[in-house]
Parts: sequence; structure tokens; C-alpha cells
Amino acid sequence: MKHQYIIPIFVPHLGCPNDCTFCNQKSISGQTKRVTKEDVKNTIEEYLKIFKENTYREIAFFGGSFTGIEKEKQEELLQVAYEYVKNKKVNSIRVSTRPDYIDVEKLKLLKKYGVKTIELGVQSTNDYILKKCKRGHTFQDVKKASKLIRRYGFDLGHQMMIGLPESTKLDELNTARDLAKLKPKIVRLYPVLVIKNTELEKEYKNGEYEPLTVLQAVERCKEIYYYFTHKKITVIRMGLQSTDLICSPENEKSEVVARTISRSLWTASRR
Repeated sequence: MKHQYIIPIFVPHLGCPNDCTFCNQKSISGQTKRVTKEDVKNTIEEYLKIFKENTYREIAFFGGSFTGIEKEKQEELLQVAYEYVKNKKVNSIRVSTRPDYIDVEKLKLLKKYGVKTIELGVQSTNDYILKKCKRGHTFQDVKKASKLIRRYGFDLGHQMMIGLPESTKLDELNTARDLAKLKPKIVRLYPVLVIKNTELEKEYKNGEYEPLTVLQAVERCKEIYYYFTHKKITVIRMGLQSTDLICSPENEKSEVVARTISRSLWTASRR
């Protein structure tokens, strides 16, 4: 099997209709400006310079809600990416989006430009927890979107979070069971990080939210990882990518607030 390389294109908060209590896409992605087709081309070219030959290469649009962007902007970005697929310099394209921003018209557009994988930010299948976090969608939206994505021949991915406000270990195991029934090919697990300039930061500082300890986060991720693996579903990541901004709170540049999340979680979550 060829080694897989990802070319990440971050579109922070583009197309996203609301602010979830835990989210600050600009901090998570490290980007604040609007992405242009020139940015996409330059990013792809820079990554292609360092990739080895005979490897699987995928362009991935992360952040925000890709299918919520105005259609013209989606096409502008996808056209650039698709040229590299057609020229066989890149193997595939993936996008991340919200469950309530999937419909037949949007899927036809993605299919037109060679998108292979669609990841849905599910976070939880408990509607009470989704409402508590101000996600703006329900589990019913997740089910509907997942079935449509698979019906139109895309690879389905799910993203879920560990340690959301009022979420228990049982809630998260139930989420894993619910998602497995929808037959995703891949899953990402994200323990909650308290990020600066979010509503969750205010709740944390007011004593209304207590993050998981490192041990709790690792144990919960481990159990869910084994569950998905048993179901033949690949867990492709545990924890956000560590960057200059998303790192241990002991680092003065870090956008992470909660001091219970330390360097050891980055190590554990990436095993």
C-alpha cells in the first residue's frame, strides 16, 4: 500500500452558520484571511515539492463548512484542486462539512470536481449535547447526510468529540455505536480543548465546565478506538494537530486555555 500524504487547505469558518461553544477556527487553523484560488495553487505546489515519488496524495479542505460556502467560491477552489487530479499529480480530494449542509445538489457539485471523501463534523449523536454546544443540527441531520453521501458513492467520514459539556463516557460510547451503524469508512476522535475566545473558555473560567483530565481523555479515546477498529472502521486521527498555537497551555503562544491538557495528551492522542 502506498504511503498517503495530505495537502491541507484550511478555509477557517467559511460557510459555517454559527459559533459552536468550543470552536475558534481561526485559532485552530492558524489562519484568518479568506482563501483564494492562488492560495490553493501555491499550497499544493509547495507540498508537491517535498512529497516522495510513488505516494498517494490527497488535497483536503479542512475547517469551516465547505458545502456551506457560496457555490461560486466552492467551484473556484475545487477547480484548482481538480486540475491536479486530472494531471495525475494528486490522487484525490476530500472536504469537511456540517451534516445539515448536505443535499443532492451539493453532492452533484462535489462529484463533478472529483471529490472522493466527505467528512461530517458530527461531534455527538445526543441531541441534548448538540444543543448545549450550539451545534445547530441534530442527529437526524447526521443520519440523512450520511446516507446521501454513501448513496452517491463518496467515502464517508465522521468526526466526533470526547468530553463535550455534560457528555459522559456512556454518551460517547452511544455516539460511537450510532455512527458505526451509518457505516463510515473513517473516523476522527477529538478530545475537547478549551480554546481562547470561545464560549467554552468563559464556561471554564466561570467553573461551569471542567475539561477531562489527560488520563480520562486517553482512556475514553482508547475504548472508542478499539470499538471502531472492531467494527472495521479506521480511526485516522486522535487529537488536533499540534501547532505553534494549538499546543500545551504552558507555551505562552498557545491558544489552548485549560491547563489539564498537557504535552502528554499530544503524545497519547497521536499513537
